[in-house]
Amino acid sequence: MSDMNRRSFFRHVGAGGLVAATWPAWGAESGKPQTPPSPVAFTTAPSLQYPSATGVTVAVGVNRPSTAWIEYGPTEQLGSLATGSQHGLNPFDAIAHRVRLEELRPGQRYFYRVCACPVDFHTAYDIRRGDPVATGVFQFRTLDPEAAQARFVVWNDTHENAASLGQLAKLTPLLTPDFLVWNGDVANDNYREERMVEHYLGAGGQPFARETPLFFARGNHEARGPAARSLPRFLEPPGGRFYYSFRQGPLAGVVLDAGEDKPDTEKVYAGLGDFVAYRREQTAWLEAELKKPHLRQARFRVAFCHIPFWWKDQNVFGDPTDPRSAWHRLLAEAKFTAVISGHTHQHGFFPPDRNRPYAQMVGGSPKPEAATLIHGVVTAKELTLRMTALDGRELAAWNVKR
Repeated sequence: MSDMNRRSFFRHVGAGGLVAATWPAWGAESGKPQTPPSPVAFTTAPSLQYPSATGVTVAVGVNRPSTAWIEYGPTEQLGSLATGSQHGLNPFDAIAHRVRLEELRPGQRYFYRVCACPVDFHTAYDIRRGDPVATGVFQFRTLDPEAAQARFVVWNDTHENAASLGQLAKLTPLLTPDFLVWNGDVANDNYREERMVEHYLGAGGQPFARETPLFFARGNHEARGPAARSLPRFLEPPGGRFYYSFRQGPLAGVVLDAGEDKPDTEKVYAGLGDFVAYRREQTAWLEAELKKPHLRQARFRVAFCHIPFWWKDQNVFGDPTDPRSAWHRLLAEAKFTAVISGHTHQHGFFPPDRNRPYAQMVGGSPKPEAATLIHGVVTAKELTLRMTALDGRELAAWNVKR
């Protein structure tokens, strides 16, 4: 079926931006009526995740077993289709879907919509499709290593606080960022996958990332709860790792995962943590990654890590066996400009000094009166960081020229 014919099936219904369609009854036997599945609906707005110069992931929550795909293109007429198939199978899930768009052009604006279709398995040979629906059409822009500037926003420690999330979702688009970094502790813990859809894809009901792509840095609370190992079902970073790097114009970014905030031997973890080994793994990756051109040739370099390296009179390197001491050394040698963190539930800013050649900026707490928004603007000549309260008061600002 051609993309044009596929799109011609859709017709608008209602004021909610959904469209419904008639879909061919694949595998239906002549003369044998089949009971169609009940309708599928989206439980979140689409979420754009892990952008690059050539791709982005689109995720969405759904209310029943279904399959999904993305229609996209450089105009509102769309024209291309991404099925999200893996190992020969198209997506099938009861609560959420993720589809990666690839082979995009750097710095290009694209339009897209998410389509879903209910599917019922009666037996292995009796699989029934219902009527598809689709979201409205939204847009995004891919990253561009050659862009003249980079603009970004950082959230942290939202901890399911609906009031703070609502304010952050309103303020962020006004700053026209190229991307958003959600710097850990989105949830209090991960006990049920259904709630994870709401937390990580829906931001408590906010359409927060349908047009501004999201980078996610895992916090220590993301590692807690029996469903913690399901996080990649909703937020799967490039290469399946929660540490990675990216490039937007003059800015190179590195995201690190500090893991838990207590030793692996703490009784409360019941022997389920192995973060010392995980940090060593990241050290080896970071040493190799920093040699790559997209990081080495950037005008400015910034790291994002939920747990700060430095806080008041403390730092994470008090224990010489902590692999994060090597992270500090590697970032310092690579002339990183700043590390942006959260975790403390108090905002703070620590300019470079003789022990730390980079700035450390730390965002605030989940409560609206103490929550913060960090805004960064980077050009070839300078980097500016500004941290504000949700009412717009400036809490800290820093500018460094190349």
